[in-house]
Amino acid sequence: MKIKPIKLKPVKIKTIKFKPLDSDRDGVRDSKDCQPFNPNKQDWNMLEAKQSPSRIEYMEPDKYIKMTGADPESKSYFEKYYDTEKGEGRPIKELAQHIKNPNKKIDIPYVGERGFIDTPHEGRHRAYAAKIAGMRKIPVLRPSLAEYSDEMREKLGEEFIFEAFTNADKGYKEQWMQRFRTGFPEGYMDGRSKKIYLKILRKHGIR
Repeated sequence: MKIKPIKLKPVKIKTIKFKPLDSDRDGVRDSKDCQPFNPNKQDWNMLEAKQSPSRIEYMEPDKYIKMTGADPESKSYFEKYYDTEKGEGRPIKELAQHIKNPNKKIDIPYVGERGFIDTPHEGRHRAYAAKIAGMRKIPVLRPSLAEYSDEMREKLGEEFIFEAFTNADKGYKEQWMQRFRTGFPEGYMDGRSKKIYLKILRKHGIR
């Protein structure tokens, strides 16, 4: 009696792709979220930030405040913040409650590179409010070219100027090149310019 060999059909194994965990569904993956299971923490405007040429860095509120040149222990300085809607100074505790409201979007703080006189920034009181609200880390917008060489800044500047301001005069082009040399050209861009700049950054794998 002859035994016929059994022919096994090859089994196709499907590759399972895992999406980054975002337990509280706030748009920030758990690995980068300071409170991944808390949907009621400060609701930063991440969508707008991701459309910005600037990069997002997570850091402790105290670190951010120090980078702006302020003292995070100065309670008198942070006692009040300016409410743009009401047009008056309000207790910082109100801002701390405000940033925990999931129905409101808060602009992410920004800090540029340290200059000879000062450091460009916006968001000290937001950072301090996050601190007293118990937030361990906050998202911060940093200049897109902060970690890149002068040579790379010049290259990106030339590409941007060629695409955005081909017919501009020499002086205007040099003004833009200087902005690239300082590492924060996006601070002077309008919507059209930002789209052009983002396209160039992505081409170079920066954003």
